[in-house]
Amino acid sequence: MTDMRNVNNWHWVNKDCRTWAKNYLQQQLVGLKAEKDEIKVSIISLDDCTGDVDLNQRKGRLIAIYDVALKLSWQGLLKDKTKVYGQIHVPEVAYDTEFDDYVFNISFNDLNQSEKDKDELKKLIKTDLIPQLRNKFVHFTQDLINTHSSDLYADKNSAPSTPTLVQRKKTSSLTATTTTNKEDKVIKTAIINHSYEFKGVSARDIYETLLDSKRADIWSHNKSKISKKMGSEFQLFDGNVHGLLLQATPAKSILQTWRLKGWPKDHYSTVTISFTERPDGVLVNVNQVGVPAGQEEIIKRNWMGYYWTPIKDCYNRDQFRDIPYQKDPLFGFINRNYIILMIAILFIIAFTAYQVAPHFRV
Repeated sequence: MTDMRNVNNWHWVNKDCRTWAKNYLQQQLVGLKAEKDEIKVSIISLDDCTGDVDLNQRKGRLIAIYDVALKLSWQGLLKDKTKVYGQIHVPEVAYDTEFDDYVFNISFNDLNQSEKDKDELKKLIKTDLIPQLRNKFVHFTQDLINTHSSDLYADKNSAPSTPTLVQRKKTSSLTATTTTNKEDKVIKTAIINHSYEFKGVSARDIYETLLDSKRADIWSHNKSKISKKMGSEFQLFDGNVHGLLLQATPAKSILQTWRLKGWPKDHYSTVTISFTERPDGVLVNVNQVGVPAGQEEIIKRNWMGYYWTPIKDCYNRDQFRDIPYQKDPLFGFINRNYIILMIAILFIIAFTAYQVAPHFRV
């Protein structure tokens, strides 16, 4: 019988599918394994699944909206039968994430694991295990619909025999790709500001953590390219975040150009990070100018999820204990134009002195 409150399924109907999603992902992901050259690795548990998973229906059309973060535990077996344990953190599995845009951060439980063992296991995970995870994620939307679409239609008489999925696209996240025309076009931008407070660390600690590649390798869970040299290029998260360091003042501020790989070509924002010392820690303030309009909340969330939370976790686990502060470059904090001007002035003085010197000879 037709539900008179929702004739022809006109009104919005929503179903929360988070519990199903966690059970589904656990069934699909736990047990995946890879083996090569007597080295083995397998997913042994789904430790965390946070976020939202909703299936919606209006006017007979389905809209799947979900965005979850996953933490998976894995076990590795080396050639000598030594067992190694670690985690794979997937910051975002979302309804609009493209196949190649998933991010997988690989970490090891034993911080003293040899680099050789780490490299061998990481290579196997990246080449053989992660493709399996991507394939599982690709089927999530359709399996969600197949399982939960039938009871979203209050008016069964008008329910389509084959539900139509309307997939909404949201703005770019850390690794989202954006297609742009070759022709130049105006990009509307916004300014975002946010702050994060660290307890038990100093401004210099966070300054070093952001500009030292050894530390960045740890908190970003990837090989990074970054230094304190003014004008140097930096890359984080497999190049998904990159830019140039414009200026850096120890324990005071960092100024850099900053962009996502998927932003329109040659479009950069300008990021100013300043540090305010407090009795029990440091307050980090971020001002970002030139963020493509509509991406403000996503970019803020990415700073929290990809920068500040992992850095905080590293300090809680004392992972930077054995990494000393790196030396500051001699001219790294002086404006380049000022250096050029001073060199020019010195050259003029020296040249003038050379020209007039004969007049003073006896």
